Amino acid sequence: MPDKPVLGLFEALYTTRALRRFRPDPIPDEVMFQLFDAAIRAPSNSNTQNWRFVVITDPDLKQRMQAWAAAAWGPYYAKYVATPAALDTLPRGQRLSLQSTADLVDNFAEVPAIIVVCARRGTQNTPGSGIFPAVQNLLLAARALGLGSSIFNFPLTAGRAELMQALAIPDDNDIYCLLPIGYPTDRQGPVRRKPVKRAVYMERWGAAWSFAEAQPDDGWQDRWLPLAPASPGG
Repeated sequence: MPDKPVLGLFEALYTTRALRRFRPDPIPDEVMFQLFDAAIRAPSNSNTQNWRFVVITDPDLKQRMQAWAAAAWGPYYAKYVATPAALDTLPRGQRLSLQSTADLVDNFAEVPAIIVVCARRGTQNTPGSGIFPAVQNLLLAARALGLGSSIFNFPLTAGRAELMQALAIPDDNDIYCLLPIGYPTDRQGPVRRKPVKRAVYMERWGAAWSFAEAQPDDGWQDRWLPLAPASPGG
């Protein structure tokens, strides 16, 4: 592993995709340590630093989590299984996201590692406010180190209590999200996003920001990376 990540901050920001297909290669300890060493640099409410992470590599537990994910995902995806042509009618981004999620559900037990993100109950001013900055740090560090990931909570729908017990998570803590992580088979970005002018208003809701109106719809990606065709992901 290099002493410093290869990517600059803005290149990572403009190219980090939600990736859900992984090679079976294990993640070296030094790479995993760098992920968490970056994650814990995030700000937290009152500097409580109440985040805790559990790394799952156990094949049997991952197989159980796959079954929980399938139980939650199956009813949602059933209409596309019954009528595959319905999937083709969706916008490309939505279609690719659904397909990659289906692949992750079917292959969850083969993901090299699952990161369980926890925090103490009652310590978040707003649910997740002191946790998700650390998650984003981790995702950007993963991108810089050649890994891929995304938040994937389907196993929690049916298996939260059982997972808490299996991991011996104390009752005064809760699980906020799951991060399947590994070396991806799909490529990273650039990512397609709605332009800033459609997301940001000036002074009041709906009021245009004249500066943003004058910028290209693709934003300033060309300042930070050579643009290339997008690949499957989200």
